Amino acid sequence: MVSDSNRLIARRYELVRELGRGGMGVVWEGRDTLLNRQVAIKEVVLPEGLPAGDRERQLMRTVREARTAAKLNHPGVVAVYDVVEEGGRPWIVMELLSCPTIEQVVLGTGALPIREAADVGRQVLSALRAAHEAGILHRDVKPSNILMTEDGRAVLTDFGIATVEGDASLTRTGMVTGSPSFLAPERVRADAAGPASDLWSLGATLYACLVGRSPFERGEAMATLNALLNEEPDYRRIPPAMHPVLRGLLQKEPEHRLSAEEADRLLTELAATSRPAYDDADEPRRGGGGRGRTLLAAATVAVVVIGAGTFGYFRFATPAEGAPRASAAPAAATAPLTPVPESATPTPSVTPTPRPSVTRVAAPLVRAWRSPDGWSILRPYGWRGARREAYTEWTRRDRGAHFGVQAVYSSTDPSELMITTRDELRQSAEDVVTRGRRTVDHQGVKALEWEVTYTAGAEGGAPWITPGARYRELRRAVVVGDTAYVLSWTVAEGQWARSQRLMRQVINSFTVGA
Repeated sequence: MVSDSNRLIARRYELVRELGRGGMGVVWEGRDTLLNRQVAIKEVVLPEGLPAGDRERQLMRTVREARTAAKLNHPGVVAVYDVVEEGGRPWIVMELLSCPTIEQVVLGTGALPIREAADVGRQVLSALRAAHEAGILHRDVKPSNILMTEDGRAVLTDFGIATVEGDASLTRTGMVTGSPSFLAPERVRADAAGPASDLWSLGATLYACLVGRSPFERGEAMATLNALLNEEPDYRRIPPAMHPVLRGLLQKEPEHRLSAEEADRLLTELAATSRPAYDDADEPRRGGGGRGRTLLAAATVAVVVIGAGTFGYFRFATPAEGAPRASAAPAAATAPLTPVPESATPTPSVTPTPRPSVTRVAAPLVRAWRSPDGWSILRPYGWRGARREAYTEWTRRDRGAHFGVQAVYSSTDPSELMITTRDELRQSAEDVVTRGRRTVDHQGVKALEWEVTYTAGAEGGAPWITPGARYRELRRAVVVGDTAYVLSWTVAEGQWARSQRLMRQVINSFTVGA
């Protein structure tokens, strides 16, 4: 194996430095001295003592890989420039992409958001469709064979075991090639494999993008293959929005799987799901009908809620059953209600004429909002909202307060969630001080709360966070079925007391279900 850099291959391609190695060889960063451009060079390493006939077959297979990939002119496929022989082994000269694989991205930064996973899926699917139209099957689609560039381009690489429909297989009889945990069942059974087999592998890859591993990975090859043939994926950690496309792609029988067109339609819809939680132009009106009727006055709630970011899994009553209602007020208090920032101190009106002894204190207002994911809440009126995948948030316009609702599918243990969120907070904040941790009753369901103060760090905070500012936050964790919801309320520490009424109303209105 080549161990030194600056060596010329085929008197043209200079080896600069090793980029990585695997069971089939080494990938180098190189330079095409003729065209003066950077390239990637794959050095195929043949095992020591390999019989001459097997060496010849491997050489044929490598040349075939280059010829196969070179047929594809698609932005989602790594371009192959040349294939040469040097030192008795083949070398493949390819487009150089200095970027990590999807596998490395997920291992390094965690699961991909739904929109990003869907976008990756669409791009890989587009590359596969181009290959299938050319009569080429990839046969080894997996996260480590997909590169992800800084501009969001997903590129399918390593057509090393690809086949051209109609060509005889170059692998030994009975040999299953590909990564076991991403293989389609028909390939394990040695049945005929076609484009649907690549779509299965794409489904397993998308699952891994969201969870970190294949749905059939069991740590040992035979156990993995048995699970692949006889078990169904566990979807409890997968966001519900992704279930249709994954269930469709991971059907064990090829004829029952989604077609490429159907999969592309579902992925396109998923990639376009992020949108504002509400339209700033759609403000509730004073009086009248229509949407203005959803404007509700704040009500006194005798439940103390602790901070922002609470986690919770639970089933609540509908807003009509359990949310605070606007009650009929005495005649002296029938003037239209107007929003009053919680940072302002309400001042009683002074009038020159006697009035009934009814004291009306203007209160912050809320507005009913229902998530497409099946939960609803009385969100703060006038706050800017945004919705992304499993997270919805509202930020007060002066950025001094924030409320978020996060659906968590990877755990149904509130204590575990609190530990996770505590550790995450400590990575981005300073002087983290726990003010309280307790179990509370939320509409008949136990929930875990954590109240904390902290100083925002210089880096790693949310866009609405001011570095160096001191915040107070409440988090509640509640479990409903196989989903946990984290409700978080955060305000500047000096405004904590003044925000209590609004916080109680908003958090206690959170409802899952009809």
